[in-house]
Amino acid sequence: DLDEVTVLDGEGKEALANVSFQLNSHEIVGVAGVANSGQKELCEVIAGLAKAEKGRIFFEGDNLVGKTPRDIIRLGIRMGFIPEDRLGMGLVGSMDIVHNLILKDYQNQPGIVLRRGPCIKKANKIVKDLDIQTPDIYTPVKKLSGGNVQKVLVGREIAMNPDILLVAYPVRGLDINSSYQIYNLMNEQKKKGVAVICVIEDLDVLLEISDRILVLCGGRVTGIVDGRTATKDEIGLLMTKGQKEESHV
Repeated sequence: DLDEVTVLDGEGKEALANVSFQLNSHEIVGVAGVANSGQKELCEVIAGLAKAEKGRIFFEGDNLVGKTPRDIIRLGIRMGFIPEDRLGMGLVGSMDIVHNLILKDYQNQPGIVLRRGPCIKKANKIVKDLDIQTPDIYTPVKKLSGGNVQKVLVGREIAMNPDILLVAYPVRGLDINSSYQIYNLMNEQKKKGVAVICVIEDLDVLLEISDRILVLCGGRVTGIVDGRTATKDEIGLLMTKGQKEESHV
C-alpha cells in the first residue's frame, strides 16, 4: 500500500505528489504516463532507492519508508527491480553473468566465504531458460547485445523468487520475439502470486497485460482504470489531464 507518498527531484520539485494506491499479489499493475511523469521515482521509492519526503509504503505491516534496499532484504521481503538503466543501475557491465548474480545473492549465503557453485548453476539455468546468446556465462555482460543484457537482468531478478517485481521499460530496444518472451515471464510471475508493477510505453501492450493501469501526469495519479475494459483514448486523456487542468488555472 502506498499512502500519500511524495518524492522530490534533484531540484527540490515534486517528482511524485501524494501518490496512493494498493498493489495485490497475482496482479500486474501497469503504469502509464508521458515521459518524466514520475514513473522512475515511483519504482525507486518502492525499492528504497529514492527518499520519500512524506507518506507511507506498507508491505504486510512493515513501513518501507526510510528503508534502504539492504534493510528491505533484512525484513525478509524479496523485491525484484528491473530498472530502465540496465547497465548503469541494473548490472555491472564489466562483470560476467555469474558475478552479477553474486551481487544480488551474496547476502543470502551463510558464512563469510562466498560460494560460487550455486550462482554458476543459476547462471547456466538462466542462459538456458531465456535462450541468452552468449559465448559462456563468464563473458562480461557489456559484450552482449541489448536484448541479451535485458534477459540476464530479468532472469536474475526472477530467480530470486520475488514477492514484488518492479519493471521499468522492460522491452525497450528488444526485438518482437524477445519482447514477448519478457511479457510471458511477467505473466508467469503473476500466476505464481507475485505483485508486479510495470512501466510500459506501448499502450496496446499495457492494456493487454495489465489487470489495472495507474496513470500518472506531472507526478500525480490522474486515474486507476481496469485494464480489461479501459481504452487507449481513456488512458490518453488521463495522461494529459493534469497538464490541461494547469493550463486553465
